[in-house]
Amino acid sequence: MNRAPARSHFFVAFRVLPPDRFEAITAVYDFCRRADDAVDESPDRKTAEEALRSVRAELDRVFEGEERGPLAEAVARFDLPRRPFDDLLEGVSWDLEGRRYATRDDLERYCARVASTVGLLCVRIFGCGDGSCDSYAERLGIAMQWTNVLRDLAPDLGMGRLYLPGESMARHGLDEEALRRADPEARARLRALLRAEASFARAQYAAAEAALPARWRRTVLSGQIMAAVYRALLRRVERAGDQVLDRKIRVGSAGKAWAFARTVVASRLHWGGRGA
Repeated sequence: MNRAPARSHFFVAFRVLPPDRFEAITAVYDFCRRADDAVDESPDRKTAEEALRSVRAELDRVFEGEERGPLAEAVARFDLPRRPFDDLLEGVSWDLEGRRYATRDDLERYCARVASTVGLLCVRIFGCGDGSCDSYAERLGIAMQWTNVLRDLAPDLGMGRLYLPGESMARHGLDEEALRRADPEARARLRALLRAEASFARAQYAAAEAALPARWRRTVLSGQIMAAVYRALLRRVERAGDQVLDRKIRVGSAGKAWAFARTVVASRLHWGGRGA
């Protein structure tokens, strides 16, 4: 499961940051990617567990002051807390266990660990370090990861993983075997399921937007750009329907550029109108 934003999404969203914040975000991104790869790129569970222990040992050294480098500098400069890093590693380890998620609440807990944690670190690097943007980061992380779950259904099945809530699958008359069989009836049921889960994801994007205090909107512009890109991705997933089983759904360069420009212009108009 691709938890950290795709590098192309990463750069389009964070290009508005000043160099010191961009470097810190890059260090956090690279750590999250290493945690991801420890699980996803290892040939077997034993190797994955060893790789994950190595990542955790690196984190220990950072917070014990024994590690130098970009991540240690980011933690010190922006007073990043350890808890989100630990929660991220816990969520990543769930993939090794082959967990399934019976309810939306269960899947939300997973999304909070592997995605909201990253958001909690990001908003502090953006400059919102007093906790007032935490609810925004948490909801947006869930929305983005939910989008990934729907988009990455086929590759996840190929890795023996399934993140769709069991209650949602049962409601639409689907199970893992039906998804793998992918006959016309299963595909029709999958289209209905994707519409329902996309609607839930949209509600999470809206909840994130509502949770963002007005005074911090300009500070977290990068987060809003990322949200715009992922909302565009969600629309493409919903339009693709059962074709998520057959091809990778992407937001092309033009779509990312449009999301970037629209968000930046909207921000400037908003603050210009306020005399900022």
